Amino acid sequence: MKKTIILSVFLFQLFLTGCDVLGSNDNKTQQEDLNELIAQKEYILSLVASASCSENSQCEYVALGSKPCGGPWSYLVYPSTMDTKLLLEQVTIYNLKEHQYNQKWSIISDCMAVAPPTRVDCINNKCAAVYNN
Repeated sequence: MKKTIILSVFLFQLFLTGCDVLGSNDNKTQQEDLNELIAQKEYILSLVASASCSENSQCEYVALGSKPCGGPWSYLVYPSTMDTKLLLEQVTIYNLKEHQYNQKWSIISDCMAVAPPTRVDCINNKCAAVYNN
């Protein structure tokens, strides 16, 4: 949870500085920008898929994506046994790229807030989100 807060502060600072991670190449089409986002998300998911856990205390989560109205699309659950620095850097860049994509292409979506998991557990050596109603 502490890493989620630190990541959120870092992401907010990037937004304030106006860092352009999409690059200055405005000649890209919307589909090209979208393809880059898809590829980066697949890379992030592959990092997590290759990692495992052995106990609940090794599982954490981070906000993933940037809805046009604000907030994440989902929460990514991952084990702390992996290279979390690399993962969190990639998630931060992805979130910022998606935010910039949304602005550049005037993307709209629902404004429903996505709740974080109630807890994360290690199930069959993989971290899983648990939501209690």
